[in-house]
Amino acid sequence: MKTKALLKSFASCLIAIFTISAHAQISTNELPPSFSSALFSVRSGDVINLPIPDVAEALHEDSLFADMKDIPYRIGLPIIVNYTLENSGNWHVLGDSVRVWRLRLHVDKAKALSLNYDRFWLPEKAKFFVYSADKTFCIGGFTDLNNKGAKKNPANFATGLVAGSDIILEYYEPINAIRGIISIDKVIYAYKDILTYSGNTRTLGFGDALSCNVNVNCPEGDGWQKEKRAVACIYYDGYLCTGALINNTSGEDYFLTANHCFSNYDAQGNSQINQMIFYWNYESKDCSNGTNFNPPTSSGAKLVANNEYSDFALLKLVESVRNIPAYIPYYLGWTRSSSLPTKGTVIHHPRGDIKKIAIDNNTLGKAINNTHWKATYDVGTTERGSSGAPLLNQNKLVVGQLHSGGIGCNISDNYGRFDVSWDYGSVATRRLKDWLDANNTGMMQLEARELLPEIVGTKFICDSSTYYIKNLPANAMVVWEYPTEPNSAPRPQFYTNYPVPNQCTIKNKYYYPYNANLVAKIVYNGNTLLTLSKEVISDTKSYPYATYIQEACPFYGVNHPSISGRVENSTFVHQGCMVRVTFNSDYDKDIYYDSSGGITHKPLFWNYHRPTKTLEFQLPYRSGGLPFAFILDGEGVCKKKRIIFFSYTGNGNAPASAYSLKVLSSSENIKEIRLVTDDVINERNGLNWNLEVYNVAYGTKVLEVKGMTDLSYTMDTSGWTSGMYVTRVIIGDEILTEKITVGK
Repeated sequence: MKTKALLKSFASCLIAIFTISAHAQISTNELPPSFSSALFSVRSGDVINLPIPDVAEALHEDSLFADMKDIPYRIGLPIIVNYTLENSGNWHVLGDSVRVWRLRLHVDKAKALSLNYDRFWLPEKAKFFVYSADKTFCIGGFTDLNNKGAKKNPANFATGLVAGSDIILEYYEPINAIRGIISIDKVIYAYKDILTYSGNTRTLGFGDALSCNVNVNCPEGDGWQKEKRAVACIYYDGYLCTGALINNTSGEDYFLTANHCFSNYDAQGNSQINQMIFYWNYESKDCSNGTNFNPPTSSGAKLVANNEYSDFALLKLVESVRNIPAYIPYYLGWTRSSSLPTKGTVIHHPRGDIKKIAIDNNTLGKAINNTHWKATYDVGTTERGSSGAPLLNQNKLVVGQLHSGGIGCNISDNYGRFDVSWDYGSVATRRLKDWLDANNTGMMQLEARELLPEIVGTKFICDSSTYYIKNLPANAMVVWEYPTEPNSAPRPQFYTNYPVPNQCTIKNKYYYPYNANLVAKIVYNGNTLLTLSKEVISDTKSYPYATYIQEACPFYGVNHPSISGRVENSTFVHQGCMVRVTFNSDYDKDIYYDSSGGITHKPLFWNYHRPTKTLEFQLPYRSGGLPFAFILDGEGVCKKKRIIFFSYTGNGNAPASAYSLKVLSSSENIKEIRLVTDDVINERNGLNWNLEVYNVAYGTKVLEVKGMTDLSYTMDTSGWTSGMYVTRVIIGDEILTEKITVGK
């Protein structure tokens, strides 16, 4: 392969070699370009042979602590080194744009190797990979997104376990970039067998747990499938523990585990643990032990609070769990109640093995001066390496974390009590309350929280609807599926919003009726993590059919008769009478009063009963001739419907009215509004009246004349829209109304 083609693959190469296991610490999850072709030959200077640590002495020490659960489980020994980009390995220049640094480390008889870096910083567009000599185990690529410090003050870092006695480091850097910093200070030599084989692929799988352990995906764990996602295996400096994400009021990534897992760290001193690796989703797919595990990982944490009194440690993760490939975060809920739990369940990683579950079906006891809960298991057990695992009560809330206990099957364990850890310390770095309840609300418990992916978008499709996946796991792909049956029926059009694969659009320009399920498959490395479904509906029933009944009522001396009928585009009812409108519709509707379009009139009373789909209202005194508009909206309505009611008073508000109203038409477009009266005095003296005319179909005012003193007014309706109008005449306290028709 030519160099330029290889450089292109450097930017876009995805995992495509089936015999390779890419263990994705938060990274680009790809393979180095050298895997595609021999970019360069191995030189003797690329390989450094390291001495084997004293494994015999380590095994002897392990035997002395074999029955002490409150000591972290050790699988590796540190080899102190000092290797950098400047003092080791070899540089190669590819073309005119990329330089590559390679280093190979070898330690005889190692089960696996991991690396700690005392200084680590990468420039933009650089990539760093770590893999086994036979290329069956690879971690990377790491980029500037993994930097935990700055160029002038780089932080430490770690990369996880790689199978075998050889480990190769490969670093790609643009020639015009500032030189990166990669400084290795420890090689961790795994002297215990921590890997299993699947075909030619070596994968994580310690497999040393006692046979009385129960896998979390056995039937005993069926009710704990959400909670298990919070639990992770911890690895650093050759030691293993367990812990879990825990919910809090500030939405931070806090992780609860055991204090005895951190003998060299303290929240009030050396608290930054960037060289810690978290293994997530490390479990068998079913009840069997299985042989092929590729759990996603993250690295780095700060110890924000710890206390040996109840043996708790609270970490704040450096890398967000939202960025962990293929991981769906779940934060355990908790309670600080001091009541005895009536059941206890623990999810854990014994000896760093795949995720297990142990259950005590009875009321727990107290232990260690009442600072701990005591659990005796009816199902499963725990071991060294399970330290820090969360204890969940009968309500699936955290009540403690594993501290100490027996070794073997049919044992009892001691869990540091959550309620003791809550506020036993005198400062924030010695208690939980300041971190899990940052606003000091005093809450006694907090429910769990999960960031489950979901399809976001409208259920009902009108002309166009766009959908996307909320909480999409990092590096995951979305495969959208939209049913097209029956093929003979017209249907909306479906589009994937390339190049944004997280989105799709359904267009329905012609409002075809349709009902189907939109399906989204969340895919990572060719495996389906989750399948989501959302019902989508397109319907032509935009407007509901409605009827109304106006009660008979007396109002300000006028007796109005009962009237009823179908609600038309505009409907006339009498002021002051109760009106009930019933909507007959397939979908629920939102009905609200509309004051837009210059309409400022408000009903005297208005109420919409959603369950019965009934609208009740009264129109106020002196509202004759005025429009009152209501909007019909809600799910399933593609076009809002605006209905208008007019308050109709006839020719006078009282039987003793001094005036009546007539509308005369001398021609098609000429309308004469005439006041009729038998009162000669009023006819001749002090006459002052106003005229308003409203378009009945739209509720808009088309004419307003004020301060008239003659008994008639002639108006030219040329140019007016054909249809019905209502005239509103105001004479002092009297309102007169009359309908007129314009055009055909």
